[in-house]
Amino acid sequence: MELRSQKARSLHQSRPVVPCAQCGDTLFAPEWSEYLDECRIRHLWSCDTCGYEFESEVFYPPLGARAA
Repeated sequence: MELRSQKARSLHQSRPVVPCAQCGDTLFAPEWSEYLDECRIRHLWSCDTCGYEFESEVFYPPLGARAA
């Protein structure tokens, strides 16, 4: 039983959860994502609770910097 609860906790922690910037409700997936280049992705979030929309941007290191 302990192994199962650790596995469930690990799965929950592996999924990023974004709070609404206006009301704080949990958002699980963006409305859309836009690939800007090899290092940046932009997400549009929309809250079903309050209707607020906002963008976030994710930055990754260049491909050559990820090796090793």
